[in-house]
Amino acid sequence: METQKNIFYNVLLAISQVLLPILTFPYLARVLGPEHLGVLNFAESYARYFVLVAAFGIPIYGVREVAKLQNNKEKLRKLFLEIFAINLITTFILSIIFYFSILFVDKLNQEGVLFYWSLLFFFMQLFVFEWFFIGLKQFKYMALRYFFLRIIFIISVFVFIKSSADYLIYMQLQFALNLLLAIVNIYYIFKFIDFKKVSFKNIDIRKHIKPLSYLFLTIFFISIYLQLDTVILGFFTDSESVGYYSTALKLNKLLIAVFAAISAAMFPKMMNLLQEGKVEQFNTMIQNCFYIIISLSLPTAMLVYLCAPEIVQILFGSNFERAILPLQITAPIIVIVSLSTIFGFQILSALSKDKHILISAMLGTIVSILFSILLIKQYKENGEAFIIFLTEITVCVSFIYFSRKHFSINKFTIILLHQVAAIIPLILFVLTIKYLVINIYVRIIYISISSLAWYFVLHYFILPNSIIKTQFLKLTSKQLNS
Repeated sequence: METQKNIFYNVLLAISQVLLPILTFPYLARVLGPEHLGVLNFAESYARYFVLVAAFGIPIYGVREVAKLQNNKEKLRKLFLEIFAINLITTFILSIIFYFSILFVDKLNQEGVLFYWSLLFFFMQLFVFEWFFIGLKQFKYMALRYFFLRIIFIISVFVFIKSSADYLIYMQLQFALNLLLAIVNIYYIFKFIDFKKVSFKNIDIRKHIKPLSYLFLTIFFISIYLQLDTVILGFFTDSESVGYYSTALKLNKLLIAVFAAISAAMFPKMMNLLQEGKVEQFNTMIQNCFYIIISLSLPTAMLVYLCAPEIVQILFGSNFERAILPLQITAPIIVIVSLSTIFGFQILSALSKDKHILISAMLGTIVSILFSILLIKQYKENGEAFIIFLTEITVCVSFIYFSRKHFSINKFTIILLHQVAAIIPLILFVLTIKYLVINIYVRIIYISISSLAWYFVLHYFILPNSIIKTQFLKLTSKQLNS
């Protein structure tokens, strides 16, 4: 029951992260326009690249280690101080590099004030502590915290951003949001860490360096193709291309976050099962997670691909027509990244196979750099979209290859074939509606209703032993009995 609640709150958090930005993103796209939105996304991506490097592998390592020590307050306090100290050092060093890059790189210096605010935004990420709260399974707190703070942020966007000249205010609001987040997190963390008993005598950060180094190199290589794509596009093309590409990718990344939330919520429980030697139960959880992820991500990706023109028109307007093709090219990564989360995060990371994760990330980086040289200047946002698609396939295939050495995935093939067959009727429904219904808004409503109806029938009446049906009935039954 605890795991189901964690999944519920973490999915609620991820859905909030999808739906709440959708309230502001179309507004920002229309008010700021492709050029200013591109500059803004360039600055934010540049800052997030530093965030990934400064994290030094902590988002994965921290969750894993906190989950192991969640029942030992003394060791947990010591672990928190050691990991936070490492993060503080890396953040401080990279803040200096960030500052001097603004001074001496012309592309950044042209929008100096914007990038100084993005520097402050970067520094505040030190106090997010997601690795700590996920490891302790504090998903309810994380969901509620994000929801209320994001509502304040959304209201602020509509109040303060009125024209294209206000793009700087958006980054200021991002900083203010993270400042509030830091204050709330620091207050809440006192529930778990007794700072009165803190002693720095036994603090040893050196023992974490080796495992973190593997994960840091992994994160570094992943960041080259995951975060540096927008940065490279910004340096070698124009702001409009960045605007179109980032618009398409941001929508798909928001959807990916929903499915990643399911895996993240199950991870602490999986670590407990491994620690207790319950390998069979661990294997069952992996299989159930695969079933749920494929059942949800495959039709979602197909709907995004087929309805890309309608999505762009409704959310962003006719000025963003060039975002349609990048959105379609990157739609499959909704499935690909979701699978990578299972095989990379849940299996390889849980088994501490950090070297295999690193090799996979390096392969992805090589593919990304090679094709960036060949495609970006000529094909701009479409070339970058194809690159990220090809890169994610490479990484996912590598994860699956290494996972097979430690975990049997034979049953996964049958599940995958069932779900691929299940999207064929969905494709026919969508194409028929697109052909018959002229009004774009009515068309999307009909497609949404028919898609939900088909998948309800599929999982409740057609597919044998549907995990989605089983989990939903268990959850509703316990809610009714409680």
